[in-house]
Amino acid sequence: MENITTSFDLSLITMSNFLGIMLLVVLSLGNLWRFRDRSPENMTLILLMFFSFTNCLVDPLVYAFDGKPGLLYRAIIVGGNTWLFFAQISSAVVWVYFFSYHLNGSVSKNQKRFLKIVTWGCVAMLTINLFFPLVFDVSETNVYCRKPIFFVFAALNYILLLDSIGVYFRSRTRGGMMKFLPLWFFALPVVIGGIVQSLFYGISVNAVCLAISVTGILGSLQNEMVYRDSLTGLFNRRYLDRLLKPYLRKRKKAMLGIMLDLNSFKSINDEYGHGVGDRALVNAARIFRKIVGDLGVVIRYAGDEFIILLNTVDDRILSCRISEIRQALEYFNETSGEPYKLAASMGSYRLEFESLNYDEFINEIDKRMYEDKRDFYKNTDGVDRRKG
Repeated sequence: MENITTSFDLSLITMSNFLGIMLLVVLSLGNLWRFRDRSPENMTLILLMFFSFTNCLVDPLVYAFDGKPGLLYRAIIVGGNTWLFFAQISSAVVWVYFFSYHLNGSVSKNQKRFLKIVTWGCVAMLTINLFFPLVFDVSETNVYCRKPIFFVFAALNYILLLDSIGVYFRSRTRGGMMKFLPLWFFALPVVIGGIVQSLFYGISVNAVCLAISVTGILGSLQNEMVYRDSLTGLFNRRYLDRLLKPYLRKRKKAMLGIMLDLNSFKSINDEYGHGVGDRALVNAARIFRKIVGDLGVVIRYAGDEFIILLNTVDDRILSCRISEIRQALEYFNETSGEPYKLAASMGSYRLEFESLNYDEFINEIDKRMYEDKRDFYKNTDGVDRRKG
């Protein structure tokens, strides 16, 4: 099971990792605007780039010092390879987090539990490996060699990749919505790199393949921006048009729609300024997306109006989501410390593709939303409906 081959081309390894570093530097500089928003999705993307960057730095170092005598070189080889194993698994874990946040807006409790078990299990194995080599060993002559547990780490990487595929198909099955992030942009380079490096020691491509995968992700996100609202990160009206019109043409299955309008939003802008108003829109969008999860999609339709499409015709699920949104808004008002209060009027309707067209559906949920808004102002003292 051990591999003690030490034949490798250091210049090729260094050059491939250098190209990976250059890719990541260029991508980072070109996406500084994106990383100003410290959303969970963007934070996982930053972590993914960090692991990729450090891997490209450490990988050529451990090869350069392999077989060189001395305690310092030994420490670098052991520490560097320990980091590479940790970063490799961490990258796969972070990818699942990123993919879940991007598609669903959140990560389920079971998913988080599984990812924590994998992460801490790998940390435990690498810690034990420092005293009882099971993952890799460094000989008395400072030559690296694989040990049997090496293949456990390789298998875990593919299990995590399969997990992200499961996230993708669960999202499509439950949400049924168009997604812009092709799974293979991340999966294909990582799979190829993992197979090549597992089978042939001395060929080092994992780090640069991860950098290529991150490049693919950022490229896809850039293409997606045309369908994203720049303030809230939600899908925009152009996405709604592209999503619904093909459904209507093909007469696909029915879905439920909700139109939401923030109550007294104009007064937030008038009293606290448009900066605070923008913050209110962002907070409302996060609440809506969290409640909807992977059951559908949230769209910023116009101004302070949002549309939610649920891939279900179960009225109980619809009522539950509406109730959860109202409760989440109330909880936000009690705990956020913001000077404003969030409330939303909502109107819902079933979109039957065989009997309704696009405009009729929008008009119907809009009409029902305004009926709810009238009731809100009628039953709420001291609120000027002209500032709604």
